[in-house]
Amino acid sequence: MILAMRTIDQIISDAGGARNIEAQANGAFKADAVYKWPTIGIPDRHWPILIELAKATPDELFMANRSVRGRASA
Repeated sequence: MILAMRTIDQIISDAGGARNIEAQANGAFKADAVYKWPTIGIPDRHWPILIELAKATPDELFMANRSVRGRASA
């Protein structure tokens, strides 16, 4: 069974939103940074929190980033 890939927006939503991600990050970054992720991609150093909160996989995060970054360079 093949599941549809989630977008970065969906991953952020499934993690409880930008404010929740900020709260769970213990000061590592602000919600304003999270709001930029759908445009610039999720920095690799922040993947662990999304793996935990959104139950995302590294492959899923890679593909979501690739989709966004590929669109930006096109």
